[in-house]
Amino acid sequence: MKHYLRYGFLLGWALFIPLSSVWGAETPEVEALFQESLQSDDYERNKTNLEKIIDLAPDSAYGHFSKGWFWAQEDNYQMAVEEYRIALQIRPLFGEARNNLASAYFHLGDWSESIREYEEVLRQYPEWGETHLNLGSAYYMAGHPFASVKAWEKALQIDPNLFIVHYYLGLIFDKLGRKSEAHVHYKQFLAAEKNEEEFSEYIEHASQRQINIWVEQAHDQT
Repeated sequence: MKHYLRYGFLLGWALFIPLSSVWGAETPEVEALFQESLQSDDYERNKTNLEKIIDLAPDSAYGHFSKGWFWAQEDNYQMAVEEYRIALQIRPLFGEARNNLASAYFHLGDWSESIREYEEVLRQYPEWGETHLNLGSAYYMAGHPFASVKAWEKALQIDPNLFIVHYYLGLIFDKLGRKSEAHVHYKQFLAAEKNEEEFSEYIEHASQRQINIWVEQAHDQT
């Protein structure tokens, strides 16, 4: 369930992050439902799977994770936090739950807690490129632009296909006055293969900034 903010950041990789090794046994059926949800991009199918998990094992780590996910879909992030915390009490290395906990804190505007939880996820699973992306967003919102640049560049290093990161880097370098670097990243974002309708506002903004930067640089040379 990917969430986009206008000219903002990609958040809440609630189900679409690599499957981690978590402690504690679930029933084979519950385990299969959860793994299928992690690997699928079909929203309705994932929703059905998580509903089944709640019915089959409401007090398991996966059950509390699923409850947290549903609270988040209703924008009740405080209740989502509580459910993800319970899931983590049951399974301390439940990376997906901690990742979603960090996302819930982000939506609540608690940048410091969001950063802390994302950093903990990455201590356990440093190869999760999307989490580096989201950590960069939390750093940015907390007023730490250079830390956000570092996190976003790490996300691209891990997964060059995270093309949206080029938009974010273009945006932040633009704000920092580093126009040449902004131009490069806007250009890479615009050149990437993507859903034109889904990213229409991003494309429009990046295209306009490309033009403005070119005009600004030309003016500076005169």
